[in-house]
Amino acid sequence: MDRQMDRRTVTKGASALAGAAATRGLLPATAEATLPTPTEPSLYDRLGGIFAISAVVNRFSDAIIRNPKLNVNPALKAWNETEATVRLPGLKFMRTLWIASLAGGPFKYTGLPLDEAHHDFHLTVDEFKEVGAEIVRALDYYQVPERETQELVDAYMTAMPEVVSSST
Repeated sequence: MDRQMDRRTVTKGASALAGAAATRGLLPATAEATLPTPTEPSLYDRLGGIFAISAVVNRFSDAIIRNPKLNVNPALKAWNETEATVRLPGLKFMRTLWIASLAGGPFKYTGLPLDEAHHDFHLTVDEFKEVGAEIVRALDYYQVPERETQELVDAYMTAMPEVVSSST
């Protein structure tokens, strides 16, 4: 059975080997200090990977369509009423890719630049934050820990300058 070799596997193996060698006196004490230390899993991994991220995206994407605060925006309301039935599945895919990329996953967001994708909606800061609130509600639904939720919210907030185009 082949096991996929990745950095964590190599690091664990090297650490175990060094530990065994050190306990047998085969390595000088300073050799242990130069070995790589295990790194913390990425936010992507701590969120549960692509399947968990896509579940969160699916939930908050559906909630955004129904959100009364967001449906005050005439452009969003029109999109929700006329475009969502055929475009929402693709949008969920692109949102999943974007969030997986933001979280440090092995994916690259290949969609439209965010400012171009959101230009016609004339989104306000409040609307952007309401979308963020829907993301948090979806993360809460799936019982994502506070630390990971906050890290994802922080990453999401970095997109505000690209997405918000209206001050009203």
